[in-house]
Amino acid sequence: MPELSNAYTALGIRRPTSSSNFVLDLTRKDNGINRRLPQEIIDFGYDLRKRTGKKQGTNENYCGTFVYLGKGENGETLTLNDWLHWETPDKTITVPNRVPENVFSFLSNDGGTIFSVIDYCDILSYALFDEPGIIFRVQNPMKWQPNEIDGFYISKVNRRVTVYPVETKASSTDDDINLVQMNGQYNTFVDKMQTQQMQQASIRPIAIKMQNGGLNVAIMEKNALYDPIANKAAPYFIIQNTVRVEINPCVPSWV
Repeated sequence: MPELSNAYTALGIRRPTSSSNFVLDLTRKDNGINRRLPQEIIDFGYDLRKRTGKKQGTNENYCGTFVYLGKGENGETLTLNDWLHWETPDKTITVPNRVPENVFSFLSNDGGTIFSVIDYCDILSYALFDEPGIIFRVQNPMKWQPNEIDGFYISKVNRRVTVYPVETKASSTDDDINLVQMNGQYNTFVDKMQTQQMQQASIRPIAIKMQNGGLNVAIMEKNALYDPIANKAAPYFIIQNTVRVEINPCVPSWV
């Protein structure tokens, strides 16, 4: 992103190794607009949004973008809703811990561990269908560009194929789920749907966060109210339903 590089040069600031990570670090959590931008930019009615991919007609990559929101009717600052805020779960389930004993003691609290537990305990099948053996892993991670997918799962019920791009956050980072990132993953899946084996599949994004010794699972759907011109502040996705998954016995490092 040359604009960012030019700003570093003008201010005499050392350029970070990765401009993309620079913006990502500002948008990992919804810490308030004042933690993302200086007041001078906020006063003009802008907020900062994560963005990936190439700038059209160039070889330049986006690392973020300013979004003009203006001011509210009472002059208040408008901000983006780019993060998933967990609500009271629609249901709570307890899943037996089937992680092998010789693996269990090595489980940490990072993102990779989430998928070990998901797969050993068949958590997605229980969370979405209340029974095991429905959802299966294709690959973790899926290194598609420009949006890497943490987890790629699939189910086939009554001849209906559903693919599940999964975004996870571990307690070791305490990051929030960024809906812009999920939207990029969703669009990547839409592009890949052009392949023959996926043309008849539907997409159901899932967000998972390690929390309080278990997992919070959110089944998402595209927000019909989001509009890139008329309603830029609306979130890309809304929660269809949430499931709190308690694992028995719980993973000690997750508590």
